[in-house]
Amino acid sequence: MSTVIIWIGVLLLPLTLYVATGFANLTRARARQWGAPIAEVVRRPRNRGFRAWIGVMADGRRWLDLLFETIFALPIHLFTFAVSVSWFFAGLGGVTFFFWGRFLPPDDTDLIDFVSAWVTNSPLTDLGFGAEATFQFVTGLVLLLTFPFVHHAMARLEILAITAGLAPFEGSGTSAGKARAGDEAGRDPSAAAAASAGLSSPAAAGSSSGSGADSSSGFGTESSAGSGSSAAASLLSRAGSEGWFWLLSIFVAVALVAISWPVTAVAYGVWTVTAMLIAIGQSAALVLAVRMPAAAIVLGVMSSAVGIYATSDSTGLVWPWATTSILALLFLHLIVGLRHSWLHLVILWAASAALGVLSLIAPHAGELSGALANVITTVSLAAGISAVAVVGNLWIRSRARLESERRLSAEELAKRQELEERNRIAQELHDVVAHSMSVISVQATTARYRLPDLDGRSLEEFDSIAGSARQALTEMRGLLAILRGGRDADLAPQPVLDDIPALVASTRGSGAEVELEFAAESAGISATVGLTAFRVVQEGLSNALRHAPGAAVQVTVRPVDEQLWVAVVNGAASNGAHGGGRETAGHGGGPDPLGGDRTGTRHLGGGFGLKGMRERVEALDGTLRVGPTPEGGFEVVATLPTTTP
Repeated sequence: MSTVIIWIGVLLLPLTLYVATGFANLTRARARQWGAPIAEVVRRPRNRGFRAWIGVMADGRRWLDLLFETIFALPIHLFTFAVSVSWFFAGLGGVTFFFWGRFLPPDDTDLIDFVSAWVTNSPLTDLGFGAEATFQFVTGLVLLLTFPFVHHAMARLEILAITAGLAPFEGSGTSAGKARAGDEAGRDPSAAAAASAGLSSPAAAGSSSGSGADSSSGFGTESSAGSGSSAAASLLSRAGSEGWFWLLSIFVAVALVAISWPVTAVAYGVWTVTAMLIAIGQSAALVLAVRMPAAAIVLGVMSSAVGIYATSDSTGLVWPWATTSILALLFLHLIVGLRHSWLHLVILWAASAALGVLSLIAPHAGELSGALANVITTVSLAAGISAVAVVGNLWIRSRARLESERRLSAEELAKRQELEERNRIAQELHDVVAHSMSVISVQATTARYRLPDLDGRSLEEFDSIAGSARQALTEMRGLLAILRGGRDADLAPQPVLDDIPALVASTRGSGAEVELEFAAESAGISATVGLTAFRVVQEGLSNALRHAPGAAVQVTVRPVDEQLWVAVVNGAASNGAHGGGRETAGHGGGPDPLGGDRTGTRHLGGGFGLKGMRERVEALDGTLRVGPTPEGGFEVVATLPTTTP
C-alpha cells in the first residue's frame, strides 16, 4: 500500500508542477496586458516518455512558479478581490440604503448614532431613519467615487507582486522588449543572440545545434532527470533576485507580526502596545534588510534588546530570546547574508552574540542555565544559517557572472555573424550591381567613339547616362565600404534643401517637363529635414518619369505655418500609361506576372520607394499623402517640421 501511495505521488507531483506553471503563465499574460515588464517564457521541445515526465521535477523555475502561486499569489488575489468587492458593494449599499434600509429589523443603535455620540462625546441618541439614510448615502457616495482609485491601487499591488516573483531574474538581461524570456536561460546564448540578430547563417545553425544540448541552465527549458545540479543552480540564481527577497521578507514579516504579537503579549505578559512595537520592529528589519542592511541590523538588534528587557521577569519560558524572536533573528541573518557582503553578516552576528552575553549579565528572573542554553543555541543557529547564507551568496554571484559572460560571448558571436552576412551581401552587390553599372558607364562613355553617326542630342543623352552611372558607382563604393564595416568609407556631404533646384534641372535634362516652385530658405531648416525633403522630391520625380512618361510634373517646396510643404504632382501619362500607377497595386489595370500591367507598362518598383518616403517623413513627425489626382495623375505631398523633433 505504501508503494502504491508513493507511485501515485510521483505521478501527481509533475502534474502539480504543470498546473502551477500554467497558472503562472496565465498570471504573466495578465501582467503583460497591464504593461508589466514580464516576457513570455519559451521552452525547448522536451523528450517524450516517462523519464521526461519525471524530469520535470528537476526544473527549478516550475518549483518557483508553484511556490509563487500557492504562497504569494493566492493570498494577494484574495486580498485584492475582497477589498475591491467590499468597497464597491459597500458604496452601492450606502447609496441605495434609503430603499432597502426600511426593511431591516428595528434597532435603536444605528451607525450614525454611534458616530454622533463619539464626535460630540455625548450619550447615544436615536437620530431617526432620515439621519441614518443621509449618512449612509454620503458614505456610499464617497466609497463609489473613490472606488476607481482603490481598484487601481489593488491592481498595482498585484502587478508589483507578479513582477517581483515572475519577472526575469537579475543578470539575465531579459526584458519585455525582447521577444522571449526563454532565450537567455533556456537556450544556447549564442544561438539566441544569433536569432535576435535575424541571422540564418550556417555558423549560427551549427552553433545552435552543437551546443544547445549542454548549455541549458535549467530555466525556461524542459530539463532532463540527469541535470539536477544545473537545475538547482538555476533555482538558486533565480531565487536570488531582489523581487523574490521582497516577497519572502514581506511574507515572513506579516507572519511574524501575526504570531509574535499575541505570543509576546499573552504568554510573557508584556503590555500589548509594547508587544506590538517589538513584533513590528523585528518584522520591519526583515523588509529593510533587502535594501538597507545597516538600518536592518540596528533595528533588528534594538527590537531584540527591547524584547529581552520586556520579558526579563518571566520564569519557566524561553528566554532571553523568545521562539518568535529566534526565528526573526535567523531570517535576518539569512537575508543579510544572501543579499549583502559578509562584513554586514559578521557585524550582525557579533551584535547578536554580544546582546546574548549582556542578557546573561543583566538581572533576570529565569535560571542562568536555561538562559545560557538559549543564548548558545541561538548564537549557534545564527552562525550556521550565516554560513549557509554566505555559500548561497557566493553561488548566486558566480552564476550571475557566468550568465553575464555567456551573454557577452553571445553578443560578440552575433556581431561577428552579422559582419560575415554583411560582407556576403556586399560581395553580391559588387559582383552583380556594380558590374552592371560599370558596363553601362563604359558603353555610354564610349558611344561617341563607337557610333560616329550620333547627333548632338543623342551624345548629350549618353553623356548624362554616363554621369549618372559614375555617380551611382561612387555611391555604391561608399555603400560597400559601410557594409564591410570599414572605417575608411568615403565621407561626402549629404544633399540639402538647396540641392533641389539642381535635382530638378538634372531631371529636365532627360526631356521631362518639370516646373519648380521653390520658395523655401535653408537658413531656418535643419539638415535632416532638408535631406528628407530632397529624398521625397527625388523619389517623386523618379516615379513620375518611370510610371507617367511624357506627363508634366509640378514640384513645389515652400514653408507653410512653420512647416515645410513638399509636393510632387504629375499629370496623366501622354503615352496612355496610367499616371497613378506608380508603385501601387490596382492602378493601370493590375500587374501581370512579368511585373507589368495590362497597359503594357513595366513596373520596376515594388512599393518600396513610397514605403521609404513614409518612414523618413514619419521619423520626423511629419505627414505624407500619396494617391491619384482627379485629373488622372498622381501626387506625393509631404509636410515636414522645419526643425527635427
